[in-house]
Amino acid sequence: AMKQLLAVLLLLSVLNVALPAQAAPQHPQTGISPAHQSGLMGMAIRDPWYEFGTNPNFPNQPNYTFQDNMGAALALAGVEWVRLEFHIPIGADAATVTQEIAKNDYFIREVAPRHGIKVLALLGFDLLRHSEALDLNCESASCLVPNSRFGGGVNQAMELWLTRALEIAARYRDQIGAYQILNEQNRLPPSGQAISPKIMGRLQTKFYRFCKNINPTNENHGCTNSYIIMGGLHPRGTGTLGKPGYMSDAEYLKALYNDSSFKDFYSQYGFYPNDAVAYHPYPEEIRLSISNVYVDQGLQRIRKALEEISPPKVGSQNPACVPFWITEVGYNVGFDPDGPKNPIPVQTEQGQVDFMTDIYTSLPARQLNAQRCGANQPEVAKIFWFKFEDFPPAVTRYNDKGEPVEYAQQWGVVRIPILSDGGCEGGCYDPNGRIQFYRPAFWTYRDFAKPVRLYLPVIGANGS
Repeated sequence: AMKQLLAVLLLLSVLNVALPAQAAPQHPQTGISPAHQSGLMGMAIRDPWYEFGTNPNFPNQPNYTFQDNMGAALALAGVEWVRLEFHIPIGADAATVTQEIAKNDYFIREVAPRHGIKVLALLGFDLLRHSEALDLNCESASCLVPNSRFGGGVNQAMELWLTRALEIAARYRDQIGAYQILNEQNRLPPSGQAISPKIMGRLQTKFYRFCKNINPTNENHGCTNSYIIMGGLHPRGTGTLGKPGYMSDAEYLKALYNDSSFKDFYSQYGFYPNDAVAYHPYPEEIRLSISNVYVDQGLQRIRKALEEISPPKVGSQNPACVPFWITEVGYNVGFDPDGPKNPIPVQTEQGQVDFMTDIYTSLPARQLNAQRCGANQPEVAKIFWFKFEDFPPAVTRYNDKGEPVEYAQQWGVVRIPILSDGGCEGGCYDPNGRIQFYRPAFWTYRDFAKPVRLYLPVIGANGS
């Protein structure tokens, strides 16, 4: 019996996922073995668009090595969903738009399916890259597009955004499992302004109609079965708390649902044009917070807003029953809240592990109201950890007074060597995507994604 037990334990120690071409990392024993909620585990990754043409041997092709290595590491971690963003310059002609979209082909069509990973496509402001995001708010006569194929109230920025978004959908069809519409649109840097809830609702409704092929349109973009979710709300809200014009995240969401676009759609079809609410439960930078203030209270605030939206329909079409997709949540190991000479300590790798453990333990345990929504309905459907890799700057930069002016962005569960902050879109990384090291949080994530299940042979009464 002892020999059988040792044999089982030896088999359990073998990893069944190929690693990048580098020394195999050692998996520390964390002791985590939670119940696994299928489809929960997401990760925000390095956008494949950034890794097109970055291998000097293949200047006009995808960086196959980088993307293959990233895919293998994601599979090793047990990632089930990835979030990636599309990027298209504002002034691109039709041929260039198609070329920019196609830079994502290799990852979406080859790498993700190879590892059984589903794709959440972020259709953000970079569909109009280098434009002014607030152009989407324009409602003056000079901005509006007469006789738009998308219907009334469409300005020039919306027309271009919708055209490009639907080209993406038509290209990839069921290879993209979900779409996030914009990102933190209730708090745009640097001023904290917002895309108005009215415009956001209009944009979301029009994309939903066309993507789902709902009357009066008759276009099949291949995304009728994809999730369409409203972009990740920022918990700090719009503007400055306590000053005129401030709108909380919950107020923004209620205004969107109560605007005519959403209400008219509901009146006609009996459901809202939103399959989930994407939320980014960030504290001030990131501190352990489920049990005290930031993350838990933010989710409670948004759920209360959804419960207050009328009508109080029973079942899955009740707004109160819309699930959360946490499309960003993470912890920056390189952040020191008050600088090196002040009392609050720098955030640590152990802090990242603790925060991740808190997130992936507490959020999956949340349940929707059973009376309204039915029994055993998880409130949180997906959690996308932010992020797979660190991004520039790799270290904190200080001015001549020793004051931090730009904090290191060490959010990743892995470090890929950053060769330069400039000269490449999003920074220049090792062209092979070589992983310099795996942080402890990588293994914590893996333990949540792939909990160890130990099956031992039945041992008889005589101990044989």
